[in-house]
Amino acid sequence: MIGRWVAAVGRRALLFLHHTGGMFALLHRTLYWSLLGPFRERTEYRRLVFPLMEAIGNKSFNIVALVAFLIGVILVLQTGYVLERYGQIRQVAGLVAVSMTRELGPLMTAIVLVARVGAAFTAGLGTMTISEETLALRIMGINPVGYLVAPRFIAIVIIMPCLTVFANVVGIGGGCLMAYTAYDLEPWGYISSSIEFLLMEDLVSGLVKSVLFATVICVVSCYMALTVEGGPEGVARNTMLSVVTSLILVIFVDSLVTAFLQNVL
Repeated sequence: MIGRWVAAVGRRALLFLHHTGGMFALLHRTLYWSLLGPFRERTEYRRLVFPLMEAIGNKSFNIVALVAFLIGVILVLQTGYVLERYGQIRQVAGLVAVSMTRELGPLMTAIVLVARVGAAFTAGLGTMTISEETLALRIMGINPVGYLVAPRFIAIVIIMPCLTVFANVVGIGGGCLMAYTAYDLEPWGYISSSIEFLLMEDLVSGLVKSVLFATVICVVSCYMALTVEGGPEGVARNTMLSVVTSLILVIFVDSLVTAFLQNVL
């Protein structure tokens, strides 16, 4: 029994290391094809990036706005009554602003994109993998990473910070509306207090996180797509693994970056 248990743990550890190494290798190749490849080799990413940016960004605005607005409302509802008890209800504006810009804005935007964009990347590219379209690209002398992954990486890295800023604004607006409705705080005073509370470090922290989250989402979802096996069932399985892995890594990266920035900024 002990031998079987040790063997099972060893297999899982080797599988974990295999996938971790594969993701880092894919990240390395993606960075090459995104930053250096266009200047050294012929690529099509200029033609592909803008449609991907539209698909990722424009079609995610409504979901991101709804989630950010509700987060702002919830923050005011959950913290307002405590601050009111101590006569500090006006501080709720700064609390919501800092929470949204440093943490909840980039994190909730990443979670939305994991569910919507990451799953779509894995399902779309995974279908191409099992239908051997990626193999056909290699036969034609086209690098699949440069043609399929790099444009998605560029698009999501550009769009993610934009969506994060948009989520921050909407979340602060939702908090403002709830503060006015529940605690009679003047909107202009609320907005002024939010601006006074915010520092440049808060905005930089959120934007740095958004870029790292975008990298995690793209690399994990594309890696899971390019390693699909087993037909349509494999696509479904890897799509599920892509979403779960991306969520875990996003939260893990968030904790590391938060701890690092707390000591730097």
